[in-house]
Amino acid sequence: MHLLLIHQNFPGQFRDLAPLWLAAGHQVRAIGSEQQPPCGEHWEGLIYHRYHFENRDEPSLKERAAGVALLCRQLRENAVRPDLVLAHSAWGEALQLRRIWGSAMPIVVYPELWGHPRALGFGFDDALADLTPVGDGFSRQNLLTDLALAQADAAVVASRSQLASFPAPLQQRLTLLPEGVDLERIKPDREARLNLPEHGLELAAGQPLVTLISRNLEPLRGLRQALRAWPLVRQQLPQAQLLVVGKQGQGYGVEPPRGTSHLMDALDGLDASGISVVNWLAHPQMLQLLRCSGCHLALSYPYTLSWSALEAMACGAPLVTNIGSPIAAELEHDRDVLLVPFNDVDALATAVVALLQDSARAHQLGDHARQTMQGSFNLAATAQAYEELFSNLIGPKKP
Repeated sequence: MHLLLIHQNFPGQFRDLAPLWLAAGHQVRAIGSEQQPPCGEHWEGLIYHRYHFENRDEPSLKERAAGVALLCRQLRENAVRPDLVLAHSAWGEALQLRRIWGSAMPIVVYPELWGHPRALGFGFDDALADLTPVGDGFSRQNLLTDLALAQADAAVVASRSQLASFPAPLQQRLTLLPEGVDLERIKPDREARLNLPEHGLELAAGQPLVTLISRNLEPLRGLRQALRAWPLVRQQLPQAQLLVVGKQGQGYGVEPPRGTSHLMDALDGLDASGISVVNWLAHPQMLQLLRCSGCHLALSYPYTLSWSALEAMACGAPLVTNIGSPIAAELEHDRDVLLVPFNDVDALATAVVALLQDSARAHQLGDHARQTMQGSFNLAATAQAYEELFSNLIGPKKP
């Protein structure tokens, strides 16, 4: 097959799938707005096209659609015709695809989530009780989804909670295909060690280590709850360490207070003893950290499913998450995970202490979570399911 993948931040959600398609012998062509394509041995054979927009750091949806459309026209004029187009539709890049490629071209879109205030914490996080959503972000996102679905032959979402966010009539048009994890490569290691000398950290499996990982450190991923629960954990376990990994950027939720960051705001007035913050780790280091973790915090608003939560499970790290989080819909309380109410920091601290004090129970939860990964989030099975979807769409249209 000749696949055309479109994502403004390519590879994005196709990070693990695209190399598998390349390895399987498919021709993979990608369109994105990043200056450089992904590199490495497993990306050999990728053909990457960058679309442009004029002198803007944050192009509009219309500009992104126009940039992708121009590239697609150029490809078509040069007799490049893929068998199928797979596009993330959240930034407008899919808006002109049907008009350019014609009715015979199979188009698959990846809408990810139906926008609603609860996904950004409104009516979910007590800290936002006095705030109301501003702007038209939800309606704009949902309009993009409607337009993308109207021209698509199929649409894919990655988790049951994301599927449930869509109105019932639209759910019937969506295919649930989880983003898989390479369970052959990402495995537990009860003897794992990780040295981060630049941060003065020497970590090892078996230590009372708690981890929280998020692309941006923001309330959406439970940062405030984790930090407020931490002094309660340290009261019972003075040797416990909390390692927080992520950038201090805006993220997807509410803006931080003026002149500060969500992290600085959450730490204000709290005892930060035992807390270390690392802005970034290379992916192999992050996986080794998860293998060392005695308790991984996978807190979240009902937003999209976090890769770090899935990879923590693949590494056998015992999880604590909250009722209503995306990963909670996939797991069973006290078998795969410990579930707590999002706004209850006392319950969160109790769950963390319980895992750090009882390694046998923690290992059992981690082992069961990995078994659940085998059944629901195995990259090999995900890749096969995509292949079947693509074949079904392409097959009837070939002569």
